[in-house]
Amino acid sequence: MMSGNEAIAQGALESGIGFCASYPGTPSTEITASLFKFTEKYDIYVEWSTNEKVALEAATGASWAGIPALCPMKSLGLNVASDFLLNMNLSGSGKGGLVIVVCDDPRGHSSSNEQDSRFYAKAAQIPLLEPSTYQDAKDATKYAFKISQQFEVPVMVRSTTRLSHSRGLVETGKISKRKKRAGALPQRLYNVPTPHLRHRDLLVKMERIREEFETVDLNINSNPKHTDLLVISSGVSSLYVQDALQFLNSMNVGLLNLVTTYPLPKKSVSGLLEKTNDVLFVEEIDPFLEDEVRMLSGDLKKSPRFHGKRTGLIPSFGEMNTDIVRKALSQLNGTKAELPTPTPSMGRELLVKRPLTFCAGCTHRNFYWAIRKVKKRLNEKLVVAGDIGCYSLGVFYDEAMNTMQAMGSGIGVASGLGQLERFGFDSKVVSVAGDSTFFHACLPGLINARHKNANLTFIVLDNATTAMTGFQTHPGSRYQEQALRRVRIEDLVKAVQPDFYATADANDTKGLIELLHSTIIKDGLKVLLLDSICRLDEDQRDSTLTDVHFKIDADLCRGEKCRICFADFGCPAINWSSTSNQAIIMDAICVGCGACVDVCPHDAIKEERLS
Repeated sequence: MMSGNEAIAQGALESGIGFCASYPGTPSTEITASLFKFTEKYDIYVEWSTNEKVALEAATGASWAGIPALCPMKSLGLNVASDFLLNMNLSGSGKGGLVIVVCDDPRGHSSSNEQDSRFYAKAAQIPLLEPSTYQDAKDATKYAFKISQQFEVPVMVRSTTRLSHSRGLVETGKISKRKKRAGALPQRLYNVPTPHLRHRDLLVKMERIREEFETVDLNINSNPKHTDLLVISSGVSSLYVQDALQFLNSMNVGLLNLVTTYPLPKKSVSGLLEKTNDVLFVEEIDPFLEDEVRMLSGDLKKSPRFHGKRTGLIPSFGEMNTDIVRKALSQLNGTKAELPTPTPSMGRELLVKRPLTFCAGCTHRNFYWAIRKVKKRLNEKLVVAGDIGCYSLGVFYDEAMNTMQAMGSGIGVASGLGQLERFGFDSKVVSVAGDSTFFHACLPGLINARHKNANLTFIVLDNATTAMTGFQTHPGSRYQEQALRRVRIEDLVKAVQPDFYATADANDTKGLIELLHSTIIKDGLKVLLLDSICRLDEDQRDSTLTDVHFKIDADLCRGEKCRICFADFGCPAINWSSTSNQAIIMDAICVGCGACVDVCPHDAIKEERLS
């Protein structure tokens, strides 16, 4: 039993990889995490890089030297790496073999957008494979290495959330220790002065790869005879189609599940298009496959009718599911879709609302609590610009964070806002980032703010780990492997020479309010480094807070007249008793941080030491 991500890692191992570089990002993280377990057994090098661009550059260097290399990332990470990708594609990836795995996140479960990364394959003119099953995930990864080594081009393998994070049976193959040793790099690993000729050569390679794709057995054609309707699908959407067809046995439907989606195997697809009257496209997220086939049909003598996202039959947003496919098939067949009969247990209105929130004892909550207090002091004349990480939950904390885009964009946006006083912009500007994000993407923005004398406060919430994706090590982590050297955020910040710099303990809520206020009202570039704590990471390392207990004094608690600790502070360990109409602390969840003590204006929360 393997998840899609584990199967991809297995495929890489069976391909004899020697190098993997990545930056953690859901839903791709487990690919690299799986490979970390085999570094010694199979003599491979695995690293969490500073960001995805660095990861791709490092992996490419290994491939140039003849070492098979894997570079997994999420959709947003490919944006970061694209600058290098769209140059290296022309230079070639060398003889080692380079596979880039990008995991898209339809519906944005763990992302700030809903992005289809397949267009990068088309922009870079590199092969694209889309596995549908867990077995596909392993086999397609192995095939990707074969193609990369044969044609010396990077190959993209695209997964999506449901494939990456669900599990199924995988037939594994033999893994042997890597035999290849690093050798000399290829000549001319640059494209000037004739990048157009390098582009020409790449296009020739892609046509040869297209011919290769005509014969590969990864693509599955079910019911190849003449059909009334042909469904063309890719990725996990193919499984939804198979489920939907079980309820529509009377329909004469063919199914073409394409794994080699770019470049399209023209001959195979064209032959099927000429045998059908209608074609339905089922894919996530954008009509990538649909558009490619539509363009291909222009060369046909007889073209079928096409249905999909372009015609509105399939939604152009969100995740695919079986009911969407059943409805589309039924509309094409002229029958009514027999969807499950709704029952009370299926009603979304019966589900308990579970808004996104910080963990119990998370010091990020303390920061946003303090920021809200400072905002009130400044008559709401305060803008907080941020980006992705655990701290991005500030957008749900009474909208304490005003902007949230890509990693590192908070300091960049703040750098621009910090120049607008001449235009009448009268709000103070704060940028917030986590420690892993600081190393990933904040340094250029911070340097720009210093160089341009931007008027802003940059706050780094330093919990010394990559908390959002599973506590991976980054350059500033407190706990480093023996061979790694810690890079301190404080040293880098001081090197930029801000006008004001201070450190503080994020556990000290009262002190934090005063420090934030006094710093924000100053002019110039100010940087605050807050010593934060990830309680989950701390718990993994044997927390010492178990001897602390907190309770609410019923005599001092104002109940419904207040509700600040429960409704405003919002710690999951503080619940509400409908019997007493007062807040209560749930010992099973409470981590004993004591932040709520300072929050209560009536001194009703008391600390007790357990004997």
